[in-house]
Amino acid sequence: MKTLITTLLLTLLMGCVYVPENTHSYDEKCNVMRKKKVLALEEAIPMANCSNEACALLMASYGVVTAASFVVSGSIVVISNTVYWLEKPSDCKPEETNIN
Repeated sequence: MKTLITTLLLTLLMGCVYVPENTHSYDEKCNVMRKKKVLALEEAIPMANCSNEACALLMASYGVVTAASFVVSGSIVVISNTVYWLEKPSDCKPEETNIN
């Protein structure tokens, strides 16, 4: 059962890599451009026709590449978003709503 789940997961992710992408939005209240990084899943080289052992090796390598790209790109996204958050102007705060 464990092997089946692993094989299905690798099949779904084979040939894909995670990459960090930049997104921007304008904050009118603070008059600043906000930056944010997000993870995007991109298709890499599709799997070609292969035979038994070659397919198993190819699927295993695709799984390793996908996992490694997730770890590396995820770390870049977390660190970048932390830096963007620290750079945010401290004098710009959202409006407070009074509930009476």
